[in-house]
Amino acid sequence: MSVPNSADFALISIQTAEGPPAEYTLLCGVEGVTINRTAQTSETYRRDCAVPNRPGTRKLRVTGSSWSISGNGSDNIDLEAEMSDAFGVRKTYQVELFRDDGTDAGESMGTYVGEAIMTARNQGYSQDSAGTIDVTLEGEGELAWTAAA
Repeated sequence: MSVPNSADFALISIQTAEGPPAEYTLLCGVEGVTINRTAQTSETYRRDCAVPNRPGTRKLRVTGSSWSISGNGSDNIDLEAEMSDAFGVRKTYQVELFRDDGTDAGESMGTYVGEAIMTARNQGYSQDSAGTIDVTLEGEGELAWTAAA
């Protein structure tokens, strides 16, 4: 039997010092992570010259690609300085994927690293529940994957 090798959880960290080695600060509280990749295209419609009275069929040309990361979870006011410093500024982020192996830390499966701009930071508070946060990171360049050793 074959089953997918899927992560059980992911953690987002922001580079807060150049290094070497570079230092990353965990966005503690951000527990839901989504990585989106998009191919931008342009389209044309071409008619078949043998049947010119029929509608053309679509042809796509890939003109570029982009990626973004969104995260959500519990707001952590202890990270206010780091989050404010990162908002609207190019920073290096990493998303590390983990398998639940029964240990406190989990087993690392690998890490995505890329430069991005935090374009959205939404915080919500209610008297009856804990604060929440949603962040959006719009990537520039490549989102590089490195499998765990």
